[in-house]
Order: sequence, then structure tokens, then C-alpha cells
Amino acid sequence: MKLILYFSDAFAWKYLQETEFMPGFWDERRPLETVLGYSSTILPCLVTGQPPQRTGVWTEYFRKDRPQHPLAAAIVRSRLLLTPVNLARLVLFRFARKAGHPAAHKLRIPLQFAHFFARHDMDYRKFPPVDLPVPDLGTAARERDLRFFFRYLDHGYDLGAQVRDLDSLLAANDVLFYYDPSVDGHGHHAGADVRRLQPDLDRVAEFCSAAWDRMGDDAHLLLFSDHGMTDIQRSYDLFARLRPWRLGHDYLVFVDSTFARFWYSTPLVREAIRARLADVPGTFLTREDEERYGIAFDDDRYGQDILVADEAVVFHPSYISPTFFRTKEYPDRATHGYRPECPSAYGIFLRRGVGADPSRTSAMPATGVFGVATSIMDSVVPQGRRR
Repeated sequence: MKLILYFSDAFAWKYLQETEFMPGFWDERRPLETVLGYSSTILPCLVTGQPPQRTGVWTEYFRKDRPQHPLAAAIVRSRLLLTPVNLARLVLFRFARKAGHPAAHKLRIPLQFAHFFARHDMDYRKFPPVDLPVPDLGTAARERDLRFFFRYLDHGYDLGAQVRDLDSLLAANDVLFYYDPSVDGHGHHAGADVRRLQPDLDRVAEFCSAAWDRMGDDAHLLLFSDHGMTDIQRSYDLFARLRPWRLGHDYLVFVDSTFARFWYSTPLVREAIRARLADVPGTFLTREDEERYGIAFDDDRYGQDILVADEAVVFHPSYISPTFFRTKEYPDRATHGYRPECPSAYGIFLRRGVGADPSRTSAMPATGVFGVATSIMDSVVPQGRRR
């Protein structure tokens, strides 16, 4: 048995609706219903079959207060130093992120608020991308005495080189997981435009076709994503709207591109801020919403209130796309992180091999991919390595 799991970040279901993609190749073609969050949320759900409440990871950043360093406190108190230091931090962030430095993401938060937040140590170049308290696909394979292999593919990777590696990799492994970030990276910059993303989609198709030709009998191939992509129509400045209150004193907020997570000093401040944002292009989640989305945590590390932007709206500026120039436009043409039921939010789940069912057309939940993969693993005992 050989199982290849090809994860194409942000491969949207709507791309399949707008163009032919490997016609006649896949035995089963279904949309994938995403999880409320970003790839940092959804990938742990995909590889464990568990919702964020069980993986512990919802957004990359969460509330974790700690004492402010004396030097940082002195800079924050200085009217002359704070702004240039924050600008320097953003410059360093850009260089450190390109260099792949693990601490880079801590620099994007303004110094005066950095001690309130911590970040999950996400590294998409390893499997799983973050330490998880529940079993993942790699664990599942090893428990079944199956050899597991993971590879992170660079943006626009060399197709020929990867195909040439397949024969030796298939001989040495039973379950192979490939992570391809190309569609996501180019989708952010080019927009959710299948014509501009066609080279990336073609590369995925060619790899899957080449892999299938080399897998032999009892082969299984899954191609899936974590979410779709949405063209941005407008931005909204939350920080400007909340100027009557003192950030860091009256309230705290962590503004992502499509989420804003609030903590309040008093119930009165909460009431006033929610009233101020009554006409915002977004919705505050209810407790029932949080339970439905699997993010009803027992504590408030991810926020006492969670505001989700309407489809095609971004909060800008934010800590994810920071700027000191309020007239600067949001840098990307498209993004994601909207409610899972939004039409543009659906990813893909495509399957070829024994067990694939063409009659299944309903959306595959993101947490369901794990069960499909492990059921395939359960169907065999590897030759020569019986327990």
C-alpha cells in the first residue's frame, strides 16, 4: 500500500468550478468545509482530526501576560524613542521572516503591547507544524508500523526534481505527506483568479499524475486544502474607530486580518466598545457560534470577545499587516479567514484509489481528512513488517 497526501494550501473549491482540473482523474471530488481560522488553525485540525479546542491552537497569537522588560518599559515611556523603535522592529521583522528566524513573528507586535501576547511556535517546514497534545497522521502511521515521510515544497518548486525523487521515496516509505504553499502565496498577491494561478494548479496536476503512475497496485492519492481564497473588496480601520479608549489600559485587542479579539478592563468598557462597533462590517461571535466552530475554550486566552470580518472585508491596519501610515492600502489582493459557510471559504478534497466513492459530493469537514487517511492505513499490514 502506498498513500500520498498532497496538501495544497488555499486551493479553493471555486477554482474547480471555474476551470477543468484533471478531468476524469479523480474518483471522488468534494468541497472541503474549512474551520474558522487561518492555516495555523486548520492544518492541526487536518492532521489530527480534532477541532481547535482539542489541538489547543486557534490563532497563532494568544493572550499571555508577563512582566515587561525594564529596557522595553523605558523605551515605551519615551516619546522620542517609541515610534522609531517600533519602525525598526517592523524592518527587522521583514528581514528575520525572510531568513526564516523562528523569533521573527514576535517583532510585528508594537513594543508597548508585546508583553501581553505569546505566539505558538509554528513551523510549516516540519510535521506536525506545532507541538500538539493529540495524535497526528505521522503518529498514526508509525503506530501501524507504516513508514511516514514529510516534505515541505518551496513556492514554485522544481517539478522535475520532485518527480525524479518519487521512485526512491515510494520505495522507502508507505505514507508520504507533501505540503505545497504555492497556491496560497500567489493567491494572496495575485488574487483569487484561477487564470493567474494556472501555473500552480498545473504543477499540482502534473505531480499528482506522475505520482499515480509510479505508485503501483493498492495505491491511494488524496489532494486536499485547508481553505479557499477571497478577493478583498474593502478595508476597515478598527484602531481609528476605537480612539476614544486607551489601548493597553481600557482594553486590549489583537487585530488579525479578519479577526479582532478583545479583552476589556471593565464590563462598562465592553458595552461601550461593542456599541461603538455596532455598524462594523463584521460580527461578534456568540457562545453558540464558538461552540459550533470548535473554539469554545474554557479560558479567554483567545479573547473575551471575537469579532469576525464580513466576507471580502479586512481589518487594516492590523498586527499581521502593520503600518504607521493610515492611508496605505492593504498589501494583498485576496485573503482568507472568514466564516466557514462563506461561499469562497471552501477548500477541496479529491481522492483516487480503492474506497473512493463518486456518489459522495457533500462537503468533507476539515477534521474528516484524518479519518479517511487512517482508514486507508488500517486496510493493510505492510509486507515484511508484521507485528
